[in-house]
Amino acid sequence: MHISNIRLKKIRTFEDIELNLTNGIHLITGNNASGKTNLLESMHYLATTKSIQNRNDKNFISWKIMQESALPIGKISAHINTLDEIHEIDMMFSKPIKETIANDNEPSGKITKNFRLNGITKKASEIIGTLRAIYASPNDMQIILGTPAERRKYLDILISQYSKKYLKNLQKYNRIIRQRNSLLKQIKHIKKRYDELDYWDSELAIAASEIINLRSENINQLSARAKFHYEILDNKNKDLKISYRPALPQTFDTTKMIQIDKDYFIDILQKNRPVDLRQSSTVFGPHRDDINIDLSELAANAYGSRGQQKLITICMRLAEAHLSNQVTNDQPILLLDDILSEFDEEHRNYIVEHAANVEQVFLTSPDLSNVPKKLIDRSIQFNINDGNIKQN
Repeated sequence: MHISNIRLKKIRTFEDIELNLTNGIHLITGNNASGKTNLLESMHYLATTKSIQNRNDKNFISWKIMQESALPIGKISAHINTLDEIHEIDMMFSKPIKETIANDNEPSGKITKNFRLNGITKKASEIIGTLRAIYASPNDMQIILGTPAERRKYLDILISQYSKKYLKNLQKYNRIIRQRNSLLKQIKHIKKRYDELDYWDSELAIAASEIINLRSENINQLSARAKFHYEILDNKNKDLKISYRPALPQTFDTTKMIQIDKDYFIDILQKNRPVDLRQSSTVFGPHRDDINIDLSELAANAYGSRGQQKLITICMRLAEAHLSNQVTNDQPILLLDDILSEFDEEHRNYIVEHAANVEQVFLTSPDLSNVPKKLIDRSIQFNINDGNIKQN
């Protein structure tokens, strides 16, 4: 797949730009803070309906228009060419109507988002996966060094783009876990409604078992492909292994991970119910999962060098692209945000060589000094300056 047209209107540094694009490698240069990341992040937003940078949605709209307009509206529109058809995605960001009418001196900062697919209003979950995008940046180090929540988010973004089943169960699970935890608090204080827990336990177990099984399957495939890339890139012959660490009782042997079913998870919830009631929260389940990332059986976050950690993250991103294509038989787009400066020449050449296997690549760099010549020669070049973008 590839983006054949994209328009950004009132989106961060861009007043109103439109680009007609083809497949191939797009090399985007420009000074720092010129808008390179804003462009790639907008493309990733089309794929996931969320900011990769954890920005508040109001920060996605142009700061200038937020200050000057009573009803600021930002818009991202794109045409997505897949193997079989062309889709049109529209995403609109605006202030809530009530807030605009009230004209409060201290606005809430909330933004209303609306989505259309081929001209028809859709929910965010119905947009996800129309475009699939892999986004790599220096911030990927947080996959290794960050919290379990960041690694769960990493997994969710990856799998949700090509598995509607996963996305549906994840949304269901998050909704039920909030309801179950609320019920646990009520039971703790009023000592009633025990019977309701059985219903929510059953519903939770259905979604949880699906999520656990899909995470296990996808992490195993991701690990195998990332290991393939890492063995080539690391001349120290370290063995990379990415493994799933589900939040299940210690009696569960994760080294022999097999498919679990609803009844197994219900049994976990029922046996642990006294603990859940004391803590007013659900102790076990996918909301507390994590991933182990090891080099030769040692945790990469503690024992890996910074250089090794950088190699691991780019290997994971290249593995994601392979996995996404393997599942859907249609390649995702690859967004490489100023990553080449993080690597030496040998590693830059390898990254570029394998990135070029993807149908459409967007690569940003402040200048051409870190970009391999063979990529420059075959790329479509753009330059961003002061909110404007021009093809060289």
